Amino acid sequence: MKRKRLSLDQFTEGLAGVQEYLRQGESTDAEYRRMLHTLRRAMDGELTDRQRQCVQLCFFEGLTARQAAQELCIHESTVSRHLKKARQRLGRVLLYSFDRLE
Repeated sequence: MKRKRLSLDQFTEGLAGVQEYLRQGESTDAEYRRMLHTLRRAMDGELTDRQRQCVQLCFFEGLTARQAAQELCIHESTVSRHLKKARQRLGRVLLYSFDRLE
């Protein structure tokens, strides 16, 4: 199966500071790639195994929360909760790593 790339726009949906920053068009391509790299590294250090699995399925493989829940044998609301917590954790890393986002 071909692996999809993580979309920073899709992942940061709901993270107001990052979304506004990306909308303004101030980020350069290099900075955008640096943000993606930071997100990927933070996934290893900041997320629980289950959060990482949910992010992988929903943002890299493009599954819905319902499909990811079936794959992981957990409830759909649990997948949503893991994704929400993952966004919060990774959002803090982005805000800490990129001063201009605040």
